[in-house]
Amino acid sequence: MDMILLFLFVGCVTGFFAGLLGIGGGAIIVPVVMYVVSQQAIPTDMVMKIALSTSFFVIIFSTASSAYSHNKHSAILWDQFPFLATGTLIGMFVGTFFVQKISNTILQIVFCIFMIYTIYGLLTKKKETERIENVKDPLISKPALISGGSLIGFISSFIGIAGGTITIPLLSHWGFNTRKCIATSSMIGVIIASIGTIMGIIYGWDQTTINDYYLGFIYLPAFIGISITSILFAPVGVKVAYRLPIPRVRQIFALFLFLVVIKMMYTLIME
Repeated sequence: MDMILLFLFVGCVTGFFAGLLGIGGGAIIVPVVMYVVSQQAIPTDMVMKIALSTSFFVIIFSTASSAYSHNKHSAILWDQFPFLATGTLIGMFVGTFFVQKISNTILQIVFCIFMIYTIYGLLTKKKETERIENVKDPLISKPALISGGSLIGFISSFIGIAGGTITIPLLSHWGFNTRKCIATSSMIGVIIASIGTIMGIIYGWDQTTINDYYLGFIYLPAFIGISITSILFAPVGVKVAYRLPIPRVRQIFALFLFLVVIKMMYTLIME
């Protein structure tokens, strides 16, 4: 019962941040699933892979709910999305192949390093001006969009996230409206999570059993519990995102990631 309540609570937080920040919530899901799975008789090298795959499966629903809500505000960059999505698919397929070859500890270290880099970027970014919010969408070449998408997909495959921590800064750097960056990130997250889920099932098919509540590398109790509440709370996060000033959203995002990094580093040290 305690485990079920934990997953339901994590789903509430995950869904809220998916809507607020355009992320899938993998930075929350991964550490929680790692903790629960590590209490079971699961080989150490499989723990992080299970956490990543389960995270991706949940993210499909949290980001889809978030993207649907954002699309009501006409905030998704549909003209650029096909090229970003194509690159993301390429990056995900390549990245998930390498993930299966890397040790559990290295994956956790990669996760922490990337989170620290993201926090630094969020806190040092210059204040947005009104011009950035109101300017027309910049013209970005198709090769650049595909290359950017590949980077998003490749890195996301290593840390079990929907790519928001990469997509949003990248689109913002190109000059897109910040809220459009968040909305488009949610849609990209659906692509990333779908591929990550499929690969997690394929690579883990012969290593776990359905009798132990696993579908490949996906831990089904965590998926069901977190998904139910994340879908419900994603629209709430979207509503808050359109009411808070952009700098405040960044600060919330940075604090959220900082807490996750502290927890992950503590886990690494204690192992």
